[in-house]
Amino acid sequence: MPISAPGSSKRRARGFTLVEMLALLVVIGVVVATLQLNLFKDDARRLRDEAERLAALITALRDEAVTGGQPLALVLDEDRYRFARRETGTGWRELAGDDVFGPRALAHGVRVVELRVDGEPMPPGARLMFSPSGVDAPFSALFRLGDAFARVDADAVGRVTVADAGLDRLAPARP
Repeated sequence: MPISAPGSSKRRARGFTLVEMLALLVVIGVVVATLQLNLFKDDARRLRDEAERLAALITALRDEAVTGGQPLALVLDEDRYRFARRETGTGWRELAGDDVFGPRALAHGVRVVELRVDGEPMPPGARLMFSPSGVDAPFSALFRLGDAFARVDADAVGRVTVADAGLDRLAPARP
């Protein structure tokens, strides 16, 4: 007859220990929190991301106008934007097949609610021109998503900024 100490059976119970279960719960919690932050961004964050993307494209467009020596333009519609190049003798041509400056839709639900050039209101579809000299008319575009507002401002020498717009969102941007 085998003799063994009490509780030291060769037969091991199947299942998970409490420490293993707690570690699994921590991992699941981290994954769920990460997914929630990345997949379910609030309106203000989604709007800010869209405004920053447009600001980066505006900076690249200004640089391209200067280095390429040709006038370029940004056309802001209510829910999308597109880029154009002035061709000698033929006028403005949309850059439809361009990887960087191809037409783009704004993120779902984002709308352009106001566009001002030199402080003057402009209609949807107005062309914002960028000259090869690098000196352009300052402009401001106000975007809305739900209750969130963001403004993209550009000054005459190419500085482009993004700001969350609060209660003063309809006031003209300062040059």
